[in-house]
Order: sequence, then C-alpha cells, then structure tokens
Amino acid sequence: MHLAIDIGNTNTVVGVFKAATLKDHFRVASNRTMTSDEAGFFITGLLERMNIANEQIDRVTVASVVPPLTPVFERTAKKWFGCIPVFVSSHVTLPIRITIDQPDQLGADRIANGVAAFQKFGGPVIVVDFGTTTNFDVVDSSGNYLGGVLIPGPETSMSELARKAARLFEVRIEPPDRVIGRSTAGALKSGLFYGTVGQVDFLIEKIIAEAGFTNARVIATGGLADGFEKHSRYITLIEPTLTLEGIRLIGEMN
Repeated sequence: MHLAIDIGNTNTVVGVFKAATLKDHFRVASNRTMTSDEAGFFITGLLERMNIANEQIDRVTVASVVPPLTPVFERTAKKWFGCIPVFVSSHVTLPIRITIDQPDQLGADRIANGVAAFQKFGGPVIVVDFGTTTNFDVVDSSGNYLGGVLIPGPETSMSELARKAARLFEVRIEPPDRVIGRSTAGALKSGLFYGTVGQVDFLIEKIIAEAGFTNARVIATGGLADGFEKHSRYITLIEPTLTLEGIRLIGEMN
C-alpha cells in the first residue's frame, strides 16, 4: 500500500492508497515541533483504525511545504515503514513540464495539484486550492505548468483582520443568508465569503484571458473549498483529495 503525506502550513493530510484507490485519509493540524517518533505513533494509530499493519505500507511519498517537518517525516518513513520516501519537487519525474522561472521555488502541493488535475481532466485546467493561501495552478493542453497566483486564504485573511482591528473578531467561513450584513458578524461573514468568491472569479477570468484558454476546466480543492463552487461562475467541480492523488501519481512514477 502507498502512504501519501501532504504537509501543509496549517494541516497535514495523510492518505492510504491501495493501487489507485484511496482507502481513507485523515487531516490534523501541522505541528512544527513534532518528532519522528510522534509522527510514527500518529500515522500508526491511523492505520490501526483501518486495520492496516505497518508492514503493508511499501511506498511513502511526501509533499511538504514546511521545511522543519520534511526530515521528520523522512525519518518516520525509514524507521516505521522501512521505506525511503519520495519527496515531491520539480526535480523528480513528472507527467507535466514545469515551465516557470525558478522551478525550485514551486511548492510541492502545487506540483501535485497540477499533476493530478492534468492526469484526471487533461488541459487546459486551473486548480484553485483553498488553504492557508489560496493557490491558483495553471496547466495548458500540452501539459505545461504555466504558473499561477498566490493570495491569502480566507482563514488567514480573517485572522489577520481580527488581530489588527481591536473590535473585530473571527467568524466561521460559510455563505451568509444575505450580502448586506445586519450585524458585525454578518458583515464579516459576507465580506469573507463573497469577497473570496469575487476575488477568485476575477483572477480566474484574468488567467483565462491571459493564457488564451477557451475551454479550461476549473477545479477546487483544499480544506476550505467546500461551498465556494456553488457561488463561483467558473469553478465546476470540487476534488477534496486532489493533492493526495497527485502525490500518489508522482510516487508511482519515481
């Protein structure tokens, strides 16, 4: 079985694949002080819930955007599963071509998103990943990764606003009943949710125009994606485990 690990700034997502089938996945907060043994106990606990023994894991692939945790999970893979993990980067074998300036700076999660979206839907395709940042990743019909856009994610924007404005506070990210808020909480919810939708749709429109796409698929993923597709003019589908799928595909190629 294949263990796919997506280490993000806010959450770490662990998925277990049997061939191409995702058996299950779990999302926990990323802990930058976690040791390799703590990571091993955590993952083993998840596997036990699925009645999977450590010995059944024969492949580990990791996409990490948190440098302190990268060697931690490398040691975990070796000690607990006897595997030398594949780390997603622009230097491994990929089914797409990274054509941006300074490809070494491209996040592993963004590479995985581009790979999974192109393999699953072909191109042109735009992935919108709602997380700590909202990432836009663009792949053309020939499988060229053209680049993308990074903006603060909705939770990040909310936290920073609450931190800097003494009388404001954090609210849930969800579509409010009305655009015109009749309370401070209502106004914040509206601005956070519909402001994100407007920002995302505007950027997608500019991406499509600049790239000259006529039939691009727009796919949403990420822990905060749910709900935005119902209000976006461009997002056609949510793929919650797209990043894990890309990690699996890259691991199998390497």
